[in-house]
Amino acid sequence: MKTFTIVTVTPDHAEHLISMIHELAEFEKMKSSVVNTADRLRKDIENKAVHGFIAFDGEEPAGMNLYYYAYSTWVGQYLHMEDLYIRPQFRRMGLARSLWKKLAELARDKGIVRLEWAVLDWNTNAIALYDTVDYVNLTKSEGWYTFRMDGTAIKKFADE
Repeated sequence: MKTFTIVTVTPDHAEHLISMIHELAEFEKMKSSVVNTADRLRKDIENKAVHGFIAFDGEEPAGMNLYYYAYSTWVGQYLHMEDLYIRPQFRRMGLARSLWKKLAELARDKGIVRLEWAVLDWNTNAIALYDTVDYVNLTKSEGWYTFRMDGTAIKKFADE
């Protein structure tokens, strides 16, 4: 199995990360949805709004796992895995699981008892990876749906 170097994301990784974010958006058929920039991402990393791990094959970025801290009134602070992405040439080498496991180890070490993420229903490879561990599909088991407002909807609602 190939060996990758996995490090904690720093602001210096913003260019690599934004490139992979664009690749992920294209893979998810949502390329035009990305409005984030490397500069904004750099600032967000500096401000600890987003955290993550980035994997390298030598000097080449191979994948990333971006996450943020969220809060539940039921369990306290938890982690939300925002993006787990492996570049196509590095898939099927165990890297996704390694990056995901780094996040689980972080949660365990910090005493965090919840890790959440979302996946597109057609992304069968990702779902197959997630199916290798214990988790609960909240939509199926508890009937939870996730909703989102974009900037236009926020403004319309706020301006009522």
